[in-house]
Amino acid sequence: MLPRAATAALVLLALGLSGCEEHAFVGSFPVMEVGVDQIEFGAVPVGRTATREVVIKNSGANVLHLSEPGVWENPGGAFWVPEYDQAIEPGTQGIVEVTFGPPDVQRYLSILAIKGNDPENRLVEVRLGGDGFRQGAIEVEPLHVDFGTVNAGEAALETVYIRNVGKGDLYINHVDLTDSTKTNFPDYRVINPFIDPGPEDGRLEEGQEVQIRVAYQPGPDSTPPGNGWLQVLAADPFQPETRVQLTAKINRAPVADAGADRTADPLIPVTLDGSSSFDPDGHEPLSYEWALVRKPEGSNAAILNPQRETTTLVPDLVGVYEAKLWVEDSTGLKSLLPDRVVVTAIPAERLLVELVWDSPIADLDLHMLHPGGSLGDFLDCHYNNRNPDWGTPGQGDDPAMLHDDLMGFGPETIGYANPLDVTYTLKIDFFAAHTPSGREPTTATLRIFVDGLLRAEIVRKLSKQGQLWTAASVQWPEGAITELNQME
Repeated sequence: MLPRAATAALVLLALGLSGCEEHAFVGSFPVMEVGVDQIEFGAVPVGRTATREVVIKNSGANVLHLSEPGVWENPGGAFWVPEYDQAIEPGTQGIVEVTFGPPDVQRYLSILAIKGNDPENRLVEVRLGGDGFRQGAIEVEPLHVDFGTVNAGEAALETVYIRNVGKGDLYINHVDLTDSTKTNFPDYRVINPFIDPGPEDGRLEEGQEVQIRVAYQPGPDSTPPGNGWLQVLAADPFQPETRVQLTAKINRAPVADAGADRTADPLIPVTLDGSSSFDPDGHEPLSYEWALVRKPEGSNAAILNPQRETTTLVPDLVGVYEAKLWVEDSTGLKSLLPDRVVVTAIPAERLLVELVWDSPIADLDLHMLHPGGSLGDFLDCHYNNRNPDWGTPGQGDDPAMLHDDLMGFGPETIGYANPLDVTYTLKIDFFAAHTPSGREPTTATLRIFVDGLLRAEIVRKLSKQGQLWTAASVQWPEGAITELNQME
């Protein structure tokens, strides 16, 4: 083979002889020069990598194209280079990166092949060498974590220790639950992959330890779990994977059942039944706890015997009452959520009048007067004339005093199933203040319901006993209400 200078001279001579002086040029091809012919990576821990750069210079007069860089005779795939097509301009240089990652403890040799479009040097070979070695050694304990029996809604925590018991650095590549554990048993969790002081970039120095906190946290809909697995991957060629078995049992929470929502008549006792409550694990008998969480403004209703399976609520006013039920199993575990039941008190009477007030000691009296009636006579429906006879006997056309309160808050209630076609007057008598001065400021609220709907709510502040408040009139059959709001 002729030297490159001789080759260039021959090219010039050929061009001159052809008479093409205008196209004469010198060295119009790329020249590839590789800075090294051997790379030694030295000792690299199994599971880690090291990268070196090979510099390629183009000392020719045209663009140098590199293509298909690759590794020949590569045992275990320990060496690799990226795939690319690189163009290097004349007088500049490019870089090819080669990476060594030993898969095992042994000596590795290979060849990096660099190909270009230099017509006289299309292939350059660089020898590669490196050693894989075991630097650290992993120890994981315990290899079985049993959380025991855990109540639903609570969490049990345990610790897994990862130690480097070798003579050099150990690299931890991965600590997490296996994919099947995450999918099938989501109540197992890794709380902290690494806690302070933890490894930097997954590196554990000789003798260093990290603590991995794992948890079992069942929820209200959890089922008994199977075996889960915590997976630890490390750059230890003799123990690259370690699995920790996770086991647990669940004490499922009892389920409260307060029964179906319903409607009821005001002042008629309603039975609240929690007998359909149950414990999925059979931890019975259950304990019960009822609470009234919603009621109409001014209501004094309460749940009788709230610790019983079946109890009673008396809706004293028209409106919505909501009770919630908690249950507790024989192990002491309470239901995670209460069940709720809504009782809607709707009057059966076409006309219903309610009176409430905000003083705990004052006594107010509600009166409904037939036309021509006076306070206290037979045409006045009140506490001393509870069932007056105003219509045809046996026709259900008479009012009734349904509830009389003697001291504090009310309610006082008058119901009228089938009112006569007249106009009624509603009066409130401040009967007693129960104070030496006879004064007891109190705010009275009068509510008038027609065919189950609240048609008027009238509020007036009263200050002393003996006051008579003429609040409103009701015209029937129209159900028209007129606020009078007069004091005597």
